[in-house]
This record gives sequence, C-alpha cells and structure tokens, in this order.
Amino acid sequence: MSWWDFLRRQRSGKAAEATSRSRRQRQRRGRAIASWPAWLPPVVSLVLLTTVHGLLFPVAPRLQSDFPDAGQIADQEIRAPFDFQAPLPEQDIEMRQLQRVLVEPPVLLRLDSVDQAMRERMSSFGRLQVELTGLAALSVGERTGILALRYPDWDEDDLRRLAALRNPAPLLTGVVEAVEALTETGVVDNLPPGNYSNVRILSDDVETTVETEQIVHQEQVESWLTSTLAESELEAEQVTWVSHLLRPMITPNLVYDAGLTRARRLAARQSVPTVQEILRGERLVDRGERVTEIHALTLRTLESLILIRSGPQAGGEVAVQTLSRVVLLLAMFLLFGWVLRQGLPKVFTDIRYLVSLTLILIVFMFGAASALKYLSLGLFAVPIVWLAVLVTTLFKEKAGYPAVLLAVSLTAFSTEMSSLGMVSILLLGLSAVTLVRRIRQRDQFYQAIAVLAGLGLLLVALMDLSSGSFEARIWNEFLVALLTPVASVALALFLLPLVEPMVGVSSDLTLLELSDLNHPLLKRMALECQGTFHHSQVVGQLSEHAARAIGANSLLTRVGALFHDIGKMSKPDYFVENQGGGRNRHNELSPSMSALVVGAHVKEGIEMGRHWRLPQAVIDFIPEHHGTNVMKYFYHKALEDKSNETIKVDDFRYPGPKPQSRETAILMMADAVEAATRSLAKPTPGRIREMVKQIADDRMLSGELDECGLTLKDLAVIRESFIPLLTSIHHTRIAYPGQKDHSPANDGDGRT
Repeated sequence: MSWWDFLRRQRSGKAAEATSRSRRQRQRRGRAIASWPAWLPPVVSLVLLTTVHGLLFPVAPRLQSDFPDAGQIADQEIRAPFDFQAPLPEQDIEMRQLQRVLVEPPVLLRLDSVDQAMRERMSSFGRLQVELTGLAALSVGERTGILALRYPDWDEDDLRRLAALRNPAPLLTGVVEAVEALTETGVVDNLPPGNYSNVRILSDDVETTVETEQIVHQEQVESWLTSTLAESELEAEQVTWVSHLLRPMITPNLVYDAGLTRARRLAARQSVPTVQEILRGERLVDRGERVTEIHALTLRTLESLILIRSGPQAGGEVAVQTLSRVVLLLAMFLLFGWVLRQGLPKVFTDIRYLVSLTLILIVFMFGAASALKYLSLGLFAVPIVWLAVLVTTLFKEKAGYPAVLLAVSLTAFSTEMSSLGMVSILLLGLSAVTLVRRIRQRDQFYQAIAVLAGLGLLLVALMDLSSGSFEARIWNEFLVALLTPVASVALALFLLPLVEPMVGVSSDLTLLELSDLNHPLLKRMALECQGTFHHSQVVGQLSEHAARAIGANSLLTRVGALFHDIGKMSKPDYFVENQGGGRNRHNELSPSMSALVVGAHVKEGIEMGRHWRLPQAVIDFIPEHHGTNVMKYFYHKALEDKSNETIKVDDFRYPGPKPQSRETAILMMADAVEAATRSLAKPTPGRIREMVKQIADDRMLSGELDECGLTLKDLAVIRESFIPLLTSIHHTRIAYPGQKDHSPANDGDGRT
C-alpha cells in the first residue's frame, strides 16, 4: 500500500466518522422533535407570525410628534400619516377672502322701461325726418325751426346740418341699427371696482352672465356710437356729429344693484375655506427646508391630532381594532396552511419546511415595513419579488403562488398601502413566480429580471396615470422599480446555497449542477464502473421521460437516477454490468453472503452521498429505488441449496424504505425494466411491452408503491412511456455477412 492510498483511506475514514456523527446528531434531534405534539409547530409559527405582524404594522402606529418650529431647518422629510384638516393663517384667509370678493361679478338690473323709451324716441326721430323730407319746398331755416321745436336742447348747428340733408335714409338706417345694438348690449350707469371679468344681469327674474367687455358704460356711449357708425354708409364727417347728436338720447338701461352685489360678495367671502385638506402621504416639509409659519401651523395641528389619537380615550377603539385584526390574520394564515397542505403536505411533516417558510415571511414583513415607512422609495421597494423567487425556487409554484397572495394580504393592513399599490405588487409577485417556476438554465434568471423590471416600470407609469398626477418623485419610483428585481433575484440566488441544506430541498439550479457529468462522483463512476455508469444514464433517460409524462419533477428524477447506484463503486466487480463477461465473483460466495454484499451498496451509497454533501432529495433515491424488494436470484439460489440451513426471505430483502415520492417510484420501475429487458434473448416490442407490464404489476401487487402517491392512471402512463425508449435502445440491426449469432449468456445476476 502506498503512502498516498494510506492517507486517502485515513481521510475517508475520518470523513465517514464525521458523517456518521452528524447523522446520529440529526437522528437525536429528529427523535426529540418527533416527541412534540403534531399541532405545536404550526401553532408556534402562527403565534410568531401574528406577533411580528402586529409589531411591524400596529393598529395604532407610533407616530412622530416632535416637529421643528418656525424658522428651523427640517432634518428629515415629514409626510402626513393620515388625512386631516389644518387651519390656515389669518392673513392668508383674509387675502383669499379679498381675492374672492374682488372676482365676484356685480349684479345689474335691466330696466325694460328705459329700453322702451329709447325705442320710442328713435321712432319719433325717424318719423320727423321723413316729414321734413316731404317739406322740400321749405327753406333750410324753416326746417331748422321745426326741429328746434321738437328738440330744444340740441345745438343749433347740429339742427341746421340735419335739416339740410336731402336724403336722410342712410343716416336713419345707421342710427336705428346702432341704437338697437346698443339697447340689446346694454348701457350701464356704474360698475364697482374689482378683478371680475363677468357681470350678472337680472331681467324678469332671469339671470344671465355676460362678459364685462360686452356691455357699454354710459361714459363710453359716444365713442361706441362713433365706432359702430363708422362701419355704416355715413361719411366720416357725418359719423362724428351724428354720434354727438344722439348721445343725449341714450340713457342707461342697466343699473348697478349695490345691495344685492354686497350680499353675494359676503356669501362668496364666507365660502372661502379656513382650513386646508391634507391627504395621507402628502409631503408637509421636505428635508433641509426652512419651516415657515404655514408649515408650523400645520405641524402643530398634526401634533395635537397625534396626541388625541394616542390618548386613553382611544384605548377601547384600539382594542376592538386589534381583536378584529387578529381574527383576520388567523383566518388568512389558516387558509394559507390549508392551501399548502393540498400542494405541499410536507410542510406539516418536516419542521424544516415550516421553519423556513415562517422565517421567509418574517423577513418579508420586516422588508415591507421598512419600505413602506419611506414613501420616497415607492411601494415597489417591498421585497415581493425576493419572496416569490426564493419560495418558488425552494418549494415550487405550489407554495409560490399562495405565499405571494399571503404576503400581499399582510401588507394590506399598512396605512401606507393603497389599493392600486396592492394590485401592482400582486401582479409583480405572481409574474415572478410564473417566470422562475421552470428554471432549466441560468439565462432564464436574466430573462426574468428583464421582464420584471419592464413590468415594474409599466406599473409605476399606470399607477401615476390612474391617480391623475405626475409628481417629481415618480422618477425615484421608476429607479426603484428598475433595480428591485435585480437586487431581489441576486439576493435569492445568494441565499439558495445556504438555505437549501438547512431546509433539505434541492432547487432546480442545484439539480442542474448535479446533472453535469463532470461531477467528481460521476467521473469516478465512469472510470471505475463503466457498466453502472451507462446503466445510470439509460435509467435516467427512462425516468425523466416518465416523470415528464405524469407531471412529476423530471429534473430531480434524472439526477436521482445518475446517483442512485454510486454505492456500487466500493465493490464494482460484484455487479454483473461491470464484469465485462468475466468470471462472476458470486459463484465463490454463498447466497446469503452475496445478498449482504449486494445489499451493502445501498448503505455505502448513502454514506458516499452524505460525504459529498448531495441533497437529501437525491440521497433518498439510493434506498428507495430498491424499496423492500427481495433479491430473488440469491433467494432462489439459497432455496436450491441442499443444506439444512433455514432460509428466511427477510434476509434477502433490501432495507428500504419503500418509495416515498412519485419520482423514486418511477426510478424503481425504470431500474427494474432496464435490467430485465437486457436479459431478453430477442427484445421485440411485444416482449418489451409484456416485460414492462409484468414488472409494474409485480411492484404494485407487492405493495412497494403503496406510499409513493402514484395512481393507477399514472402507472399506465409510466408503462407506456417506457416502451418507445426501450424499443429504440434494443433495436435490431441487419446481420452482416459472416456475423455469428450470439445469444446473451447470464451466468449469475448480480444486477440489482
């Protein structure tokens, strides 16, 4: 023996001793835990989760009430923890009231009698002009006298120019149209000062609102007539003196009602709010901002409201709210437990599953409470993606979807969480579960990160658009939504290697690494046990195909198949697939000794798997793929022995246990049919089908499949999935010239 072999055996012995010691410790812990009542761990988890949630999301949250005074600099951002009303400063109220009064439109009364008088005056003026036209034989002086009798207040020069007109029709038409338009628009006697742009006109209990620019002040009547008549057929010289002539005939038909206007302005003044509505989450003071008088008044109001809410008078209300909160939480946790029991029953039989899920939820609640406390980050800092990725990678989507629903429901009790926020993080969490539930390559994680980041940005934009505002802080939310999936997935991947051994599960990433044929154990098997290595690969293909057909974990089944016979490496020559047609060592041993040697590869395989730190889910394939089957070859050989020794069938059984999962049961049947079909002299499709059916029926009738959860339908699907692969493996070829017919000889089956 070389010194290197000596050192290697010493190291292997120490490692085996350490593994054995660790196994004994686990067994002692397992026995201690098994002595607990079955209801105790779930109840402890329920109480712990409820307590942590109550501390992180209290019914009456502890609110900050130490605010800076006016003139001081705020050392942190202050936001409203709830909706409230804050009084406005007196000067601000007075200023707003004055502005409201100044923009209140005045009330004008339309005098219909004045309108009628102006129309009659214009009619008489027109009739007089027509009469004068008929008295063409009179001189200008005589016609002027007639006008002076009718209009004694008019200037004599204006009357003379009017009497001198030979064709007054254009003048009369322009004057009538101008006065009609002026009457319709309205002439007001007086308007009060203000910043109003409209006036309200009352006429026969009907109120109309008219723009101020559309009415004419009595001081602007002559200029309005001049601009209006300028558009008629009158000459420019006639426009001026006609406007001057008509001005005394126009009287205001709109009268300013000071009393009614005063009453309306008083009502408008009283309608000015004296308080401002503050919404939950609204920023009151920014960090580094100087506190003004308005800020200080708002903060003092908030401080008084906080003291009222935390006072003894609120104790009864808080107690009722706390009780209702506890009832709701218990209902949620019980429903979550019921759903888990349907899809992941092991959570109630393996305390590691329960502890890990409890810790993940507690960490999530801490992260969610911290994220929601700082609203500047946005609600997308809630670690829902981290929880979804970690739970789904560890326990598959059967636990991922319920965990996301529970986590989002737990955040609903926070005062900072809105309904839109709940819907958004729920969509993000469910999308994360969907994206990582079938991971077969690392690139899929990068794709998941890209999709989740894009979805987060879209949800931020949709939330902001639905709220009808686009604030500056939304860019922070965009940044958080972009970076959170990256950080969450990276943190989950970092924690997986640490969490998996403690929980006792194997993620798809771990299984993918173990499926690499460059694994040291598989490389060693390929060198030392070529037959077993090839057998493991073939069985892996059969098992993976069958597992995929019934919806089992195909990746775990293939990896379990690769490592299920690693114990044969300790004595490879005692197994027929490694003998290469040479002598069979079992011919030199008694049947009972052969059974001990062959059966020992199970125990040695378990020890080897633990030494190489294989996941427990993979190690389970080593004993369970044999179950408690009898080594029939050696048992029948012992029966044929003519010695008087008593033969017990249990001495030729594998130690078990029976398959505890669908995956190990599939491997049991795949291992058996692969070995059996190799013993067929002519493996035709019909013989292969018959052999597969016989082995499946034998395993079922012997009770080996009682604890694995397979149904009769699953067994039928598994049988049918084996046949095409086995037929293609054992296909026949055309005999070449000179080729002899070789029949397989089996001089002792050491295959198991």
